[in-house]
Amino acid sequence: MNRRQFLLAAGGLAFAGISHAAWRYWPDAGLSNPCLANMPDSLLQHPTYQHIWQGVRPDQVWDMHVHLVGVGDASNETWFNPEMDSWMHPSLKLQKAFYMNGTCADPARIDESTVEKMTQLVTAMPVGVKLMLYAFDWYRDQTGQILEAASIFHVSNTYAAHIANQFPERFEWVASIHPYRPDALDELDKVYEHGARAIKWLPSGMGIDPASKKCAAFYRKLASLNLPIISHTGKESAVAGGEQTYGNPLRMRQALDQGVKVVLAHCASDGSDEDLDHGGRIIKSFDLFTRMMDTPDYKSLVFGDISATTLINHAWVLPTLIARQDWHPRLVNGSDYPLPGIMPLTNINTLIADGWLADEHKPFLLGLKRTNPLLYDFALKRLLKINGQAFSPHVFETRSLFERL
Repeated sequence: MNRRQFLLAAGGLAFAGISHAAWRYWPDAGLSNPCLANMPDSLLQHPTYQHIWQGVRPDQVWDMHVHLVGVGDASNETWFNPEMDSWMHPSLKLQKAFYMNGTCADPARIDESTVEKMTQLVTAMPVGVKLMLYAFDWYRDQTGQILEAASIFHVSNTYAAHIANQFPERFEWVASIHPYRPDALDELDKVYEHGARAIKWLPSGMGIDPASKKCAAFYRKLASLNLPIISHTGKESAVAGGEQTYGNPLRMRQALDQGVKVVLAHCASDGSDEDLDHGGRIIKSFDLFTRMMDTPDYKSLVFGDISATTLINHAWVLPTLIARQDWHPRLVNGSDYPLPGIMPLTNINTLIADGWLADEHKPFLLGLKRTNPLLYDFALKRLLKINGQAFSPHVFETRSLFERL
């Protein structure tokens, strides 16, 4: 979310005489994650719980967008920018507070407690369901050198692999490698050998221009390994700073032209970008995503990640994503955890008011939201119905894209 939207959601509305429009965004589950220990049997035995799993094979469900959170209190492999602890930077401090609450972090042992909570959440889901845990490289300059002051957080590939290997029945992992690094190709070989399922980029938050010639050798190597790249597209608000234009979906064409499978994260569902094909006019980033998905030459290479599309500032794309049933074999589901654990970012009332969600599902979904945000995110997307259509089960069976042949 941008700063204004984030503060609005975080602060709520200060008076009772609210308009109908304001009610739509009133936090349906409060501002704070209650971090309840276990899901009650009433939810596990609820008819809707059985319904959301109908037609979906749990052993094919890999949540392909899960962020590890750490501050370095258990090792030197995780890091948060210290500015996020300072009231000199109030928006950053507020963001970190919501991230910590979203993960139910114990302030005395953040790294370990956030992993423990993720483990608890995923083990409450059917056997076979897995989370794909993200590493996150530093922001780097044009020579590939680390710029710590420009970085918001860091999670090493070593750490992500270590956590995933502790519980391989439930975790896979995704490496993050800045392509400008002098050792980028060697690191790519290393993470591939250690089981990474894909590469994760946040171009603005890492200082990566996906269209730069500096990426060419990296793309060739990715294609030879048949390793997908998951890259943020559209506006980036959760990680401040950097060059927003790097998230333009069209800038991923170089990777596609090299034969790399590319997952356009969030389906570019927020913000606007330059239309590089038509005189540089500014249009919705989602329109550029649509162009990429509809390019015949990319039909077997380009995919859309629907994580975050239920957030209040992204949900406007849901009617198109659901209506485009021809896209569903190339749409993949991720939760963008811990965002589902940040209570104000999604709003059941809004979806009901728009006619996209049946009112009868509200009690069940609110119960999940307060006890298991991962399952809540899955259930919410499974229960959406717009003009009589829903996301197909294939959208949630993501394993085949990331499994090695």
